[in-house]
Amino acid sequence: MTIRLFSALCALFLSSPLLYAQQSYHEFEKGLNLTEDQRVQVDAIKRKYMAAWRALNDASAEKRLELRELNPHKRKEWERAARLERELDQIEASKQRLFSSYRGEISTVFNNEQRGRFNRFTEQENRRAAGPVRPTAPWLKRRFYER
Repeated sequence: MTIRLFSALCALFLSSPLLYAQQSYHEFEKGLNLTEDQRVQVDAIKRKYMAAWRALNDASAEKRLELRELNPHKRKEWERAARLERELDQIEASKQRLFSSYRGEISTVFNNEQRGRFNRFTEQENRRAAGPVRPTAPWLKRRFYER
């Protein structure tokens, strides 16, 4: 029970945005010199998307925990692992669509200069965050390719 709780907390911590990323965006936003009207609109858009983003992150963390608990030596769990991998891919695609919607909506608030800076910043952050992609269950992918 304690191990499960610890694992859940670790997964939630790892799936949440890093503090330095939040600070980085906050500093960036300050540099945009938003008007009060723009600031109010940006805050409303953030609130609109925040609950959906958190729900997707929570679902992803839950699936990753479930996947990590599977035993790679039990063939009967391979199908379940494959299903979880597909679900994680779907969640990631939903996160990408949500971010795209957020980015499109928020950029309408900015003037041309602010929009250009925002686009450059988000592209830079996406490249930095992308890094190498590691499969959640490398044993799963290896087993399926061996067939």
